Amino acid sequence: MTVRWKRGDYRFSALISLGMLISFFVIGRLAPATMELICWAPIGGLLFCLGMARLQRRGSMALLILPLVLVFAIIAIALSSTVFGLFGFYLAVATALAEAVVFGFGNYHLKRNRFLGNVVFFSSGFIVGVVSAALMIEESEFAELVNQPWQFAGLTVAAALAGIVGWWIGELILSKLKTAEK
Repeated sequence: MTVRWKRGDYRFSALISLGMLISFFVIGRLAPATMELICWAPIGGLLFCLGMARLQRRGSMALLILPLVLVFAIIAIALSSTVFGLFGFYLAVATALAEAVVFGFGNYHLKRNRFLGNVVFFSSGFIVGVVSAALMIEESEFAELVNQPWQFAGLTVAAALAGIVGWWIGELILSKLKTAEK
């Protein structure tokens, strides 16, 4: 028996996506290009955790990210910008990888699955984002970062850890909300 998404799920997803979009643009202005995802990961991890806990089904992360991918695709087409197209690409690939990994474990009802989704999303997002940027912009800080494997691996771990911080804060908020219900 399949359970369909409800209208409230789409509204909730749109609000979470709007929060991600606003926070991404604010942090993007403050952080260096190679550190944007790491700086955004705590906020993104928090929003992912809240969204996955509310939606709790396979495809929850995709439902949360799809509006961002569409916004970046529209901006990329309108401005003929490869940068926004790259953002959409790495978000789509990281989401697909996270959904594929969590698919084997069930849904997002359990803490460990939300944790796993966050870790896979942010670590794979950093790898895909930096490597694809290095391939598109040859003489850049991304290309230099890819050629320094220890630093690249360290920053990938930092992205995963920053996502874990956001997940942890999200789980604290969820536990406070559950105790407030009682």
